[in-house]
Amino acid sequence: MRESGHLARIMENYMNKKIISAANQETYIFLPEGFNKVLLNLSGGTDSAMLLWQLLQYLREEDVVLDEIRALSGVDLYRPTSEWNASEIFLAIKEQFPEQNLTHEIFRYWKQGEKKKYHIKHESKLREDEKFYALFHGRTANPPKEEQKKISGMWEDISRPSEREIEVVKESNVQYVKNKITYYNSVPWNAVDKKFIAELYRKNSFMKEEVFPLTASCISGNYVATDYWTKPCKECWWCKEKKWAFNAYDGETLE
Repeated sequence: MRESGHLARIMENYMNKKIISAANQETYIFLPEGFNKVLLNLSGGTDSAMLLWQLLQYLREEDVVLDEIRALSGVDLYRPTSEWNASEIFLAIKEQFPEQNLTHEIFRYWKQGEKKKYHIKHESKLREDEKFYALFHGRTANPPKEEQKKISGMWEDISRPSEREIEVVKESNVQYVKNKITYYNSVPWNAVDKKFIAELYRKNSFMKEEVFPLTASCISGNYVATDYWTKPCKECWWCKEKKWAFNAYDGETLE
């Protein structure tokens, strides 16, 4: 079983983690005490949607109600339809957890290829100004290398994000102090791939039937090939990876 980076060592230090196993992989979700406001990146894709659900389910099981959980969605107007995906996912999941104060913030920009730069800047400002000291991100690891060639048709796909290679992923859960303030960053899916996420969807009828159809992974900016971003291109890395894990493209039913 493939485990998240330092799972065994961290397990010795904390209690009440939600261990999650799927597709012969394992990780956990955890929020330390003292963090009452959480920021969670919600892209409109499968991974962040599942993270939002799992975090809320974990808090319910622990009988914890926070001051605020804010889903943050950065929308590049180069591909504006992701705003609809993120909004619909948020509303669907929010209805299932009325006990929590769930809010959704969308910020828009027009800087093709520079999403990370603008997103991190806005995210950092929110954390400092509004005291969102805990941050959750839904990034998964790339598929195993032996699977990557099958997915892309070549060994090196230039659109495949190298920072998601399992060999280079960093610690999944980190607490650090900055200007005398303790911050917590959590990337629970950091060392599991999308087949792990796909199995979680298949185990949960609500996520499979109600949320999965709302998700979108395609990042193509070709408005002709995607009919103004309403259909997947089926050519970018993200489309191919979703097909590999879920056996479905954007807009298709999960079996």
